[in-house]
Amino acid sequence: MISPSTPETAAPLYDLDGDLQRYIVSTEGLADQRIFGFNSADSRGRPFKMLRTPIAKLVLEKGVRIIGITSAAPHVGKTFVTANLGAALSRIAELDVCLIDLDLHRPALGPRFGMEDMDGIHDYLTGDVSDIRTIAHRVNDERLVIIPGFRRDVATGELLTNARGEAMFAGMRAMPKSTVVLVDMPPIFADDDAQIIGAQLDGFLLIVEDGKSTKKQAEDTIRILQPTPLIGTVLNRYRYNLFNDEYGYGRSYGYGAYY
Repeated sequence: MISPSTPETAAPLYDLDGDLQRYIVSTEGLADQRIFGFNSADSRGRPFKMLRTPIAKLVLEKGVRIIGITSAAPHVGKTFVTANLGAALSRIAELDVCLIDLDLHRPALGPRFGMEDMDGIHDYLTGDVSDIRTIAHRVNDERLVIIPGFRRDVATGELLTNARGEAMFAGMRAMPKSTVVLVDMPPIFADDDAQIIGAQLDGFLLIVEDGKSTKKQAEDTIRILQPTPLIGTVLNRYRYNLFNDEYGYGRSYGYGAYY
């Protein structure tokens, strides 16, 4: 884990006890957007319940609190995993969860929850929005907060390293120890944004797609993001049924299993 380099007096990203905007969405609306992690009765959320337990253990026992989620190439499901893992983690009593979209070229986290274009992280980083708390949205009354992004024509690497970018990362470090921040990162080979972000993380999850992602891509991603540790790999869109049991695990999910 990377040792925090920000001052202890840094302001938290947002105030957990403060009044944040509420983003209200129905259970049906979440399902339409393929967000299953809140609903423990939905079998499609089972893989994320399995994934959240080791992640929560790292947060609560090892102090791993800022976790990036990335892939070598686009369109392998990293935003889908980020959203559903965040939803599942927010149902653990000890944790609050913040999702932040730093895939600045192709932001998709807000739209994944059904959000339409509004002020987002780009507008904070450029200075058009003065207070990052005004772009943070609590989903219903859940312990999940989203800081979305929406497409803007901006120089992303420069924004991540300017004073506001530094304040944003410092704010992540200053969040309470019971808060886990999941960062939806760009694909590693898109540009140098992922490397800039990776230097601020405690660890990262690598999303790979069955039949598409290669061993070399995975190895190169791990090498490029060193010394930030890989804390896990998620196999997406697995095309075979490993578990032929009454749970219906495998193909019946329609999107594949996750491990």
